[in-house]
Amino acid sequence: MKMESSHTDNPYLFQISSYDIGRLLPQVSKALEKRSEHLSRERYPKMWRYIDRLPSPSRGASRSRLRTRLFSILCLAAGVILVVPGLMEPKELLVPLVVGAAAVVLGVSGLWRTRKSREKTFDRSARLLLEGKDQTPESPAPVVSFSDQGMTFSEKDKTEFVPYSDFESAWETEDTLLLVFGQRVTLLQKQDLVQGDLPGLSRLLSEKVAAYQRMD
Repeated sequence: MKMESSHTDNPYLFQISSYDIGRLLPQVSKALEKRSEHLSRERYPKMWRYIDRLPSPSRGASRSRLRTRLFSILCLAAGVILVVPGLMEPKELLVPLVVGAAAVVLGVSGLWRTRKSREKTFDRSARLLLEGKDQTPESPAPVVSFSDQGMTFSEKDKTEFVPYSDFESAWETEDTLLLVFGQRVTLLQKQDLVQGDLPGLSRLLSEKVAAYQRMD
């Protein structure tokens, strides 16, 4: 597909092809997990400073799962401390009661999410993100390009531009780029890059996107 733009305006261009879901699933799952941890660290920095000082878990238990469990237990404990006096004097201690109840819910939900199961939560999210992407795209194939100003998505007669200021984060895995903006996620395969070079694009994204991380 030929783009009506110069190499300078759009130095990096992806032409979308079918995705190998089996190969990409573990990478996408890990990227989603890292993004979730990143958001948690932004919201609860003091809590994470305490968690980061904890020793590494023994073999067989993932560090992120342990952190989630510890964080959930701390929330649950703090919630109980606030809820008990709040229930005794609900009118005078309404704010602690509400905050405590929210902490209890957060703690319980966190412990529930980390229960052992056949498939991790982020694996399920990754499957949903990759669903249908193993099919060959219709002709002409969708095209995604990057310039100094932002990302442009082109499909048939539809074109959408997303400035870098709208990006929440960008996560680079061995074979993919996972880009989060607004309430949306775009997943690109590195092998689909048909114009430009990956090191140059990585540098561009690291400069333009506030939260950019390369996962080795």
